[in-house]
Amino acid sequence: MGSVEGRLIVVRQLPEIEERLRTVKESVDERVSRALEMVCTEETVQAVKAERAKLRQEFDILEDQRKAAKKAVLEPYERFEAVYKACVSDAFQRADAELKGKINDVETEMKRRCEDSLREYFCELCAVHHLDWLSYERAGVRVDMASAKAKTPKKLREQLAAFVAGVAESVDRINSLEDAGEIMVEYQRTLDAADAICTVKERRRRIEEQKKFQEARSAIREQEEEMVRRVEALAPLVQVEQPKTVKCTFTVRTTMDRLKKLKEFLNTEGIQYE
Repeated sequence: MGSVEGRLIVVRQLPEIEERLRTVKESVDERVSRALEMVCTEETVQAVKAERAKLRQEFDILEDQRKAAKKAVLEPYERFEAVYKACVSDAFQRADAELKGKINDVETEMKRRCEDSLREYFCELCAVHHLDWLSYERAGVRVDMASAKAKTPKKLREQLAAFVAGVAESVDRINSLEDAGEIMVEYQRTLDAADAICTVKERRRRIEEQKKFQEARSAIREQEEEMVRRVEALAPLVQVEQPKTVKCTFTVRTTMDRLKKLKEFLNTEGIQYE
């Protein structure tokens, strides 16, 4: 395959294009193999460059034909797709969206009526157990279409009843404990009785530790203040006599070394002399 002459890829049918490409595969493989067998040295580098440029030129010609074939194949389909969209898909998709909206409106209303009935049932349960502070949302009930279609959503009503009964049981347990009011404050926040009890116990423990610490600090402070008062009470009785300054004159007869030592002694003791 010395060069590409004419148009190798002519758009007729894709199977025909594929068959023609398979017929030239052997020629392309042989052409490439010969090029790759070339030895590239300082003496042959220009020849290798020329061969590479020739291969790239031939490949570019085939690439242009491939792109033209792709465009020719896609253009009829794109025209067909536009007609199909206008005649078929737009109408079906519009109908599907509108029907979906109507269905959602009806099902949303059914779920709302079901939830309203569940809320009423929940309020009745809370009234029986004196749990006026408990809200419906904390039960975690989610209304599905199966429950919405039922005249009486038995499964969800049972879920609500079990939830309220569990809360009432925890409240009764807490009311029997010391610090019930404080524990209830924590329980109403978390709906976890064990956690509420532990939280209050831990808080009480820290408060007691703080009280003991403050009491110990107060005792130490009182001891320090008592010692200060005692010292202040004794202070007027203690009289510190100040040493009197005495001036005397004398003559020293000794060696020079001893005289120097005498001077050092007077300086060390802070004794003034003339």
